[in-house]
Amino acid sequence: MEIRGGKSWDNVWLGVRIGLLVPLVALAIMVIVVYFWQADGEHLLNYLFGEGIPSRMLSLATLCNLIPFLMAVYTDRYYTSRGLLGVTILLAILTAALRLLL
Repeated sequence: MEIRGGKSWDNVWLGVRIGLLVPLVALAIMVIVVYFWQADGEHLLNYLFGEGIPSRMLSLATLCNLIPFLMAVYTDRYYTSRGLLGVTILLAILTAALRLLL
């Protein structure tokens, strides 16, 4: 049995914070891109709350959690990856609920 010392920056709550921050930043970037992509006279909120758009944007933002998850696993920070995976699962459930309800 191997006893190893704990790595720094390896806890579940760090993974939860990263797992919430990365999709929020990705959503903000997507909203900015959509804002500049729209034609004149079209309102941003009308597009963002259109049919199926919120669930699509949330699923793309959730996919961005793959990068920090793989980085945490590669550097053997398994508690951080647990937090990231938990938040990703919750966001996936929220995405499925949005697809069913909207």
